[in-house]
Parts: sequence; structure tokens; C-alpha cells
Amino acid sequence: MMSSPLLIATFAFAHPWVLGLLILIPLLAVMMLMPRYRARRQPSFLFSATGRLAQRPRGPRVVLDPLIDLALLLALAAMIVAIARPQTSEPLPAQVEGIDIFVALDMSGSMRAIDLDPAEARALEARGQRPPTRFEDAVRTLREFIATRPNDRIGVVLFAQDAYLHFPLTLDHELLDDSLASLQLGDIDDSGTAIGNALGRAVAGLVESEAESKLIILITDGDRRGGNISPVQAAEMARDIDAVVYPILVGREGKALIAAGRDIFSGRIAYQTSEFPINPELMQEIASITGGQYFRAFDARSMREDLHEIIDAYDRTELEDIKSVRYREHYHSWALAALLLLAFHFFARHTLCRTFP
Repeated sequence: MMSSPLLIATFAFAHPWVLGLLILIPLLAVMMLMPRYRARRQPSFLFSATGRLAQRPRGPRVVLDPLIDLALLLALAAMIVAIARPQTSEPLPAQVEGIDIFVALDMSGSMRAIDLDPAEARALEARGQRPPTRFEDAVRTLREFIATRPNDRIGVVLFAQDAYLHFPLTLDHELLDDSLASLQLGDIDDSGTAIGNALGRAVAGLVESEAESKLIILITDGDRRGGNISPVQAAEMARDIDAVVYPILVGREGKALIAAGRDIFSGRIAYQTSEFPINPELMQEIASITGGQYFRAFDARSMREDLHEIIDAYDRTELEDIKSVRYREHYHSWALAALLLLAFHFFARHTLCRTFP
């Protein structure tokens, strides 16, 4: 069983920019409380002999009068803080039965290929649909797969010329889905296929996992091109941490279509054909080293079936992770303080410290 993560509540303001209005408080204080400003007030009564007034005992107004102004300033300050909405956020742990999975997703240039015949591509265009690329099929299938695994922690590594951690292991599948939906080919340098680096990044993401089942799903359509870690070396690293690698080689064999802009006369998508090298033997070797299985997916449907076949064979482990955040609002006490101070100001100004006439 995994140790509980340290949960710390954090304090913040929902609208921190509102706090800028607090700069008005000292300006108002200067105008209301400084003697040279108070001296300019027009007295209510005029006396010819003010010396006799000094001999009379001082009433409560002498003390209350500055406090009334101070209460108004504090009420304004409390109101500003309340509008800024002070709140504490507390991450909530979710304890579930699941598997730790890292997906290494290929974003190399060859993933632009379209695994359709020209006639099939034209038929989609005639229906107002754009033929999907291998990458688009892979992302859509991966998002559908993630939606069916609510209790599995999933992380994602993207790779092409190099490999990058896109998302660490998480149960926040909604946020993960949003991040995958925003991906586009060209977001990273697509001039290579660094399979070894991708596996290495995934292994690094699983090193601290205490799950009994740790999987790496490698989704690629080609052979190794570039990278400073060999795929075999990375597979051995995965084996050392008891992670199993399942390579899925996507795309049709032989030549595939590549969109090459639009015809200037017809406005239709122009295609060219290209053939990309694949290395199923390397995929089989990676799987064999880690005790996994190699899959060949020719379309999105077979890829979807492969993903579920991989996962359904594994036992679950009790995992704990942050799945949501609970917010506690604290503006109520500030708003109440502002109302009480305003009530005191109004009552005192119109009763004990009322001015005449």
C-alpha cells in the first residue's frame, strides 16, 4: 500500500486584484483623522467665550468621535477583503484500486500519415469530413481509453526527436484529457523517433510507484531514429523496476497518404504517398525483455482493442492520489465584521455623537 501524500491546505484570494483598493484606506484616514484636516470642519455652534467650555467635564463623544471614523475605515477595509474572497484549498485524497500506467506517444513526422486508400479519403471529404492522421486516431483512441479507466493512475510521455514528460501519474483524468485534446503535431521537434528516450522518461515516472502492476504502453509507427538511449537499454531499465512494456505499432504497412496542401484549382486536399520504415523485430525485443507483448494495430479500432487487452489482464493495487480539491470560503466573517462596524458607525454617529443642528 502506498504511503499517504502530504496534504497541506493553502490560503489564497479568488480575486486578489481587488486588494489593490486597500490603498484608498490610508488616503481616507489622512483626510478623516489628521488634526489639520479636522480643524477645518465648521463648528456647529459659535461661542464668544470658549474658555468656559474647557472647564466643563468631557463626555463620551471626545473618545467616540475618532473611533467612529476608525470604524468606518475598518469596515471599508473588511469589505474589500471580503470581495477579494479569501479561501483555503485542501487537496482531497482518493483511495482506489488501480494500475500505474505510462503512455509513450509518438509525435514524429510520420504520424502525419493517413492510413486510408485515396478513394476512402475522397469519400470522407465528400461527406464533409477530414481524413484523420495516425496521430489524431491515436490521440482519440487514447482519450477514449483513459475515460474507461477511472481507477488507474495514468501519465503521458511525448516523443519525437527527443522525449518529454507531458503529464505525471494522475487520477485527474479530466485535466489529462484536456491536455491531450490540445496536442498538435509540430508542438515538439518531429524530425526523429527517440523510442529509447521515451521509454527512459516513462521509467523515471514509475520509479517511485509502489503499485504491484506498472505498465508502459509504447505507441509508435516507426523505427528508432535518434535519441541518446537505445530502446533495448531503456527496456532493461524498465525490467529493473518491474515495469512491463507493451509496444503498439500503429499504421498500415507499405505506402501511406500524406496531406500536401490543397489543390489551387479544385480546393480539395492534395495527397502524396510515402513509405515509412518500421521495425517490428525491435518492438518484439522490447516486449520480450520486460515480459510484455507486442501488438500491431492497423487502425483505431484494433488499437482500442489492444489497449483493453493489455490492461484487463492485470490485478489492481490500492493507490492513493489527489483527485480533487476542496475550497473553504472565509469571506463570511469579513463581511460580517464590515456590517457590524458600519452598524456601530451609523448608531454612534446618529445617537451619542450626533451633531446639531
